[in-house]
Amino acid sequence: MPKPFDWSVTPADPNDRLLGQLVSTSELNAERSEVFLYGLPFDGAVIGRKGAAGGPAALRTAARTLKAYHYASGELRRRVYDMGDAEFEGAHVAEAHARAEAIARKAHTLSKRGEGHEHARVLALGGDHSLAYPCILPYLEELKDRLAVINFDAHLDVRMVRANEEQNSGTAFGRLLDKGLASYTVIGARDFQTSPAYARRVEDGGAKVLTAREVFALGVEGAAREVFNALPPKCHTIYLSIDVDVADASVAPGVSAPTPGGLLAHQVFDLLRIFASDPRVSAGGIFELAPNLEEPGNDRTARFAAGCLAEMLAAM
Repeated sequence: MPKPFDWSVTPADPNDRLLGQLVSTSELNAERSEVFLYGLPFDGAVIGRKGAAGGPAALRTAARTLKAYHYASGELRRRVYDMGDAEFEGAHVAEAHARAEAIARKAHTLSKRGEGHEHARVLALGGDHSLAYPCILPYLEELKDRLAVINFDAHLDVRMVRANEEQNSGTAFGRLLDKGLASYTVIGARDFQTSPAYARRVEDGGAKVLTAREVFALGVEGAAREVFNALPPKCHTIYLSIDVDVADASVAPGVSAPTPGGLLAHQVFDLLRIFASDPRVSAGGIFELAPNLEEPGNDRTARFAAGCLAEMLAAM
């Protein structure tokens, strides 16, 4: 395994409490943890511009010095355990997915082990969005039609896996639908970013799409209400998958495919807070942060992704 990320940080102001102070990499603290993190530094399945392999380190770096205070919920006191990164050196897509699935299963097991772990959460730090498939698969196999997946994304990611081709970053949720995923929702989809065939595939599969335009029209609370009302009555567990390109290109330029017309940062933060506060949300992931695609000297996409992580930690 790669060397654990160093979350240690000393505030310059003794009155400050920083997010990095909440995170431990010591296995001695795993039993007491309320949230488990793991990193997936792999971008071998990206269709377009690569760089998401650097996402986990950039996200952690940006998150480490955030102030651990939220105006709605006060001081963050979550006990967070970072399991570190999966090892992907030399791995092709199929092998990378197998390694991602192994660490996802380990995190899922850890989150349920020991006294008080019944409600521990798991968050993956990606990495390209193809990795959502191995991250979600353990939950789908266990829960079947009681699992709902809510995907924050500019795209539908239901491309077909062609014969003799490896999976790519646009295929994860199509593969999950083929595996029996019964409840799939996309929030923030953009016009002119999908094909009629894939729009029909989602519609035929009974999935719900709430476009970025609709989120603006409905407002955050109205959009969340639409999604919650569409979940099946038997929904037991929700997985939140966040592709950073759900945000407008002005908010998140450091992604493989930045596009205009996306959600604003506060809309994504507010939606994540609403959904992550639902007790059915057991796990999630943040994907497609590509720090090398930022303008030189700019880390706005990493800071946006760190904000997404902080909002979920505060709400869970």
